[in-house]
Amino acid sequence: MSELKLHSSELRPGQIVEYLQNNQPLVSLVQEVQSSRARVLNINQREVKLPASRIMPWKGPVYSPELSRQETLQLLQEHHQARRNIQDELDIMDVWSMAQGEIVQASIFWFAGLVWDQPDADRVAALGRAMLQARTYFKFSPPDFEVYSQETAQKKIEEERITRERERLVSIGKDFFKELHTSLNRSEVPAEPQDPQVAARLRAILERRIKYPEDNQTQDLWSKLSAGLPQDPQLPFLLARAWGIYPEHYNFLLDQADYAWEDSWSEPYAHEIRDLSQQLERDAGRPATAGLISIDSASTRDIDDAFHIREHADGFSLTLALAGPGLFWDFGSELDKAVAHRFSSLYLPEGKSDMLPRVLAEEMFSLNQEQVRPAMVLDLELDFQGRVYRFEPRLDWVVVQANRTYADVEDELALDAASNLGSALRLARTLRRKRLEQGAVIIEQSEPSIKLERTPQQVLVNLMPGISNPGAHLIVSELMLLCNTILANWAREKDIPVFYRTQDIVLPRDYSGVWRKPEEIYRIIRSMGPTLTETQPRPHRSIGAEAYASVTSPLRRYVDLVNQAQIAAALRGGSCMDRAGLENMLPMMNTRMGQVSRIQKFRPRYWKLVYFKQQARSNTWTGIVVDNSGPVVLSLPREQVLLRAPPEIFGEKAMIGQAFRLRLGKIDPLNNEIHVLEAWEE
Repeated sequence: MSELKLHSSELRPGQIVEYLQNNQPLVSLVQEVQSSRARVLNINQREVKLPASRIMPWKGPVYSPELSRQETLQLLQEHHQARRNIQDELDIMDVWSMAQGEIVQASIFWFAGLVWDQPDADRVAALGRAMLQARTYFKFSPPDFEVYSQETAQKKIEEERITRERERLVSIGKDFFKELHTSLNRSEVPAEPQDPQVAARLRAILERRIKYPEDNQTQDLWSKLSAGLPQDPQLPFLLARAWGIYPEHYNFLLDQADYAWEDSWSEPYAHEIRDLSQQLERDAGRPATAGLISIDSASTRDIDDAFHIREHADGFSLTLALAGPGLFWDFGSELDKAVAHRFSSLYLPEGKSDMLPRVLAEEMFSLNQEQVRPAMVLDLELDFQGRVYRFEPRLDWVVVQANRTYADVEDELALDAASNLGSALRLARTLRRKRLEQGAVIIEQSEPSIKLERTPQQVLVNLMPGISNPGAHLIVSELMLLCNTILANWAREKDIPVFYRTQDIVLPRDYSGVWRKPEEIYRIIRSMGPTLTETQPRPHRSIGAEAYASVTSPLRRYVDLVNQAQIAAALRGGSCMDRAGLENMLPMMNTRMGQVSRIQKFRPRYWKLVYFKQQARSNTWTGIVVDNSGPVVLSLPREQVLLRAPPEIFGEKAMIGQAFRLRLGKIDPLNNEIHVLEAWEE
């Protein structure tokens, strides 16, 4: 037997070498060398052909190539065991401490010289093995090792800790999520992970995926945790609901829009609200307008408009009063930023959430009867054709004489057509006719009332026909449209920057009218372009206005609050925000409008689908065909829902306007899915 010099790079038969297999060094003996390749027998009794580049830089000793296979395997086992024993005794941290700061990179033989005076082949190999495993401190860059700095090593340690925790989280969480998914249709809830930190992280991941469904930060982790589960867009919520984190009908759309439902969001701004209250008390003046009434639903608490009308020989004298938060609003304050983020009030089957703090929306600025309130007041004179021949806006303090409801106003209209309310209805009808002459498109459809009944077992949903008070509703809608139109024209003439609602499209002449049939409404709406929020006045064709700016709901819509403040500043002779300032606000406004409107649009539909699901086994529904150009689209007039169905279930081609009785199948309220199983002509 003979032994080569430790750092010889020469390969020869009989030489002990090591190479990496699955990141583990395998001790082997060279049997044959051909150019840059070697045939070796490894400790696992396998013969392998290797490129010389795969062989580790530590080599030796060299034995006779004439050894038997059994003798060779015995030698390999002895060297392997010897190297393992030496490795177990090594303190790799000492090696790193001696080298760190001295060098950046060196050969394995240099490092071995730090530990031993005359290291043999097994010691060098043992050290190499240890340094390969110490990835936190060393990096193998063949044929040498790099030494990480202390800063890099600490970073690597932290990364390894995070990786270990992540692997443990996935291991535990994946099984737990499968158990949660299995329990969706059962009453039993699996025990959550015993480690509270793991449970907290899993819970946080579900909550984040619910709030941000496309979240990049958690995407990779979520993919691993949810592997093997159905690819349901609402899977995070389903798992969280099964866990008991959220109730069955939790409104996660609020989370996705970052919209606080309860009024507690306003607590951090209590000092601003208090200062505003004190300012109102200091500035309150004597009311100059008498006889005002408001008309709202019986449940309304945020009353933002009232009016007084008198009919005379030349037409109508009309006074409109709008609740006046914009007269005192501090734009740019912390409260303003929070209100701008909320953007509008929400009116859902579960209840109402005010844009403003409740004390402002329902008390301090609400036009509650017999209470002195600040207001923007519009005095108008109109002829019997609905033309305005005198208009004067002003800022004043008002007292509303009575808060009336739609129902009692409707009753009075039926009993006394000659009353002031009768005058208001005559003016409203005149204003509507005038708008129709100007090309207005009026859609009349009755939205059902969604009633929720909470029982210990579930929430029962019932859809009640919308209460019809046509006269009272016509008065309010036409007076508010008149107000927004006249203020938009006035702002345009005075060059006061405001936000306009525009729909500058070309509508066919035959589109103008009042539409009630589902198929007509569907055709008209599909053909009309969207309304936009802009700072330049343009026509709003479907309303029949050359300019339109929403001002009448400053308690409920941020756009109205801004517009009211702009007009109020001009009336006071002060400075208002310029058009460039409004333009800068538009991206935020449009984003929040879309996010908050999504809640208002989809949450009532969610409850309608819950209603269908609860009734599907025992009920059928009437649908009117409104589109047959592809999948058949049906409108359910009573429920105000559009459904799509495959054409084949209708037999012969379904005709526009044709009525069918529908039997519904799979209904998934969370994913907004509803399937028509069967249809037969009524």
